[in-house]
Amino acid sequence: MQKLPSTETSPSVSSLVSQIKAQDQDFEWYPTTEEILNAVKRDIDEMTNNYAIESNPSVLDCGAGDGRSLMYLTDGKRYAIEKAEPLVAAMDHSIFVIGAEFQQQILIDKSVDIVFCNPPYSEYSVWTAKIIRETKAGYAYFVIPERWESDRNIENALMLRNAEAKVIGSFDFLNAERQARAKVAIVKVQLASRGSNRRDCSADTDPFELWFDANFDIKTSEDKSYNENIDISPWKERLDQALIVGSDVVTALVSLYEHDMDLLVNNYKSLETLDPVLLTELAVSLRSVKEGLRTKISGLKNKYWLELFNNLNTITSKLTKSTREKLLNTLTSHTDVDFNVSNVYAVVIWVIKNANYYYDDQLVSIVERMVERANVTLYKSNQQIFRDEDWRYVRKPYNLCRFSLETRAILQHEGGLFISEWNWEKSKYNGLSERAYWFLVDILIVANNLGFDTTDNTRPMDFTWEANKSCEFYYRDHHTQKDMILMNVKAFMNGNLHIKFNQAFMCRLNVEFGRLKGWLKTAQEAAEEMDISVAEAADCFKTNFKLEPSNILKLGFQKAA
Repeated sequence: MQKLPSTETSPSVSSLVSQIKAQDQDFEWYPTTEEILNAVKRDIDEMTNNYAIESNPSVLDCGAGDGRSLMYLTDGKRYAIEKAEPLVAAMDHSIFVIGAEFQQQILIDKSVDIVFCNPPYSEYSVWTAKIIRETKAGYAYFVIPERWESDRNIENALMLRNAEAKVIGSFDFLNAERQARAKVAIVKVQLASRGSNRRDCSADTDPFELWFDANFDIKTSEDKSYNENIDISPWKERLDQALIVGSDVVTALVSLYEHDMDLLVNNYKSLETLDPVLLTELAVSLRSVKEGLRTKISGLKNKYWLELFNNLNTITSKLTKSTREKLLNTLTSHTDVDFNVSNVYAVVIWVIKNANYYYDDQLVSIVERMVERANVTLYKSNQQIFRDEDWRYVRKPYNLCRFSLETRAILQHEGGLFISEWNWEKSKYNGLSERAYWFLVDILIVANNLGFDTTDNTRPMDFTWEANKSCEFYYRDHHTQKDMILMNVKAFMNGNLHIKFNQAFMCRLNVEFGRLKGWLKTAQEAAEEMDISVAEAADCFKTNFKLEPSNILKLGFQKAA
């Protein structure tokens, strides 16, 4: 039997239950048992083996708890709807929270392969019927009371979607980590085509079509194109005006979004009052109207999520170039999430958690980019010897581990001066190559995250770069209130960079690098391996910048009510 994934730092169920009760956020969370998850996973694996779905399907868990079910069911993309903040905070960073309050979510535009739901026992009928009616997924699994078959809501939803439901197992929670006397069935609902070898894991009936038909009574004929535009006043003026009245950024954006969405829907509903004959004469088809509304709803969400992301500078300014692009690409690829206050804060908490992961990952990356033979010192416990051929082609040996960087670094692969016959290309980064420019910017960002405040100090563009010319970068020491040298950099025509780092900065960088790589478990161990004092090691240990969900006010947002 497969085991639930866990780590040494994962909170226990009892601990999480205590937290959600203490914060009055216990919304009937009863973690799905291993035997239930095993039954679902076996069914998913069987579909994979039969080529009904791709391996590692994307899964949305509605009422995801701490995300353990998602971690168990797939190695593919993981999405969650969950409103209990302690449970969201406990989720793995690979899980993207697309919503908080389940009833506020619109599922018709959430493109996933599978939906899983172990709903609140008292609301199982509403949750199950909503998912069946709205999901785009080809398959859904529900952990619901055995009496589900006599539930009229579920029956109607199944008929509406022409979906097939079957029980693949019956279980209880008597021996669960959080016990309950409920007896449940695992109900699999199939919305995709019944044929085999179907890799397109999407529902046969489009839930958007059903939603449109239920909310709009427009009669047209002939399949012709139709285009409709909304006249929206200049964006910046509208946002500034909304902020003037006293709202924080989130409240202002949500208010504007709701206004624009109402305007959009009402404009389309006005078509109900027109004579079908007139619409036909105007070459307006129902299909084109539906597609027009679908596109505009998607575009409206995209616009507002991007504006929110533009206000996350407190987070993104602490990311290096590549990790900032990675995070923002992930964020902007999920702009089909409904734009409301609870979702905004759920997504921001997700951003905080993943930003912390990126802060650590980019520190490791920046050190590994500087690994060349002349720059490395092995730990005392590392007895390996590496020869010249082990470092050929400016690559580190495949088995190099447990090392730190010297304060002097000669970098042959991070770019030096820009070599070009065109003056405008040389002047773009004041003589530096683009690669060297961004590498130095990244070092300043990592240094700032380690407590060496480079915010208002020298940047690469403050210098005119010439061969073998020394350029000094500073940081603000808030203890002495003086500017101190962080690093001295020389760039060369052969593409090399020579850097002399501040000793305290390099010590902190090396200790955190060793800790994040898992080589250093304690400050005492760091002191022994790197030949520094215990006090110095303790001052460096766990110093990389972290954001916590409780720090949401640092982002310039007020907490949602």
